[in-house]
Amino acid sequence: MKKLLLATLFLITSLVSTASDWTKGKIVKVEPERQRVVLNHENIKSIGMEAMTMPFDTSPVLDLKNFKVGDSVRFQVKVNDGVLEIIALEKMP
Repeated sequence: MKKLLLATLFLITSLVSTASDWTKGKIVKVEPERQRVVLNHENIKSIGMEAMTMPFDTSPVLDLKNFKVGDSVRFQVKVNDGVLEIIALEKMP
């Protein structure tokens, strides 16, 4: 599983450095102290990633204190040093 994730991240890094489309998801876990959130997300079309549940690092400018488990959200990601990073995160109604 780890090799598959690393291969996917390598492919993502080589194909695209930023992704500006919005993707919907649901928060599974919030870790503000680690600037990380676990999301169950839809396909991320811009990077060819299938729907899954996975952790994401978040930009230091995002305040995760306003988010909780179960929140429906939309988000944007970019590849930062080979790691997917959420650069925008918004609650959905």
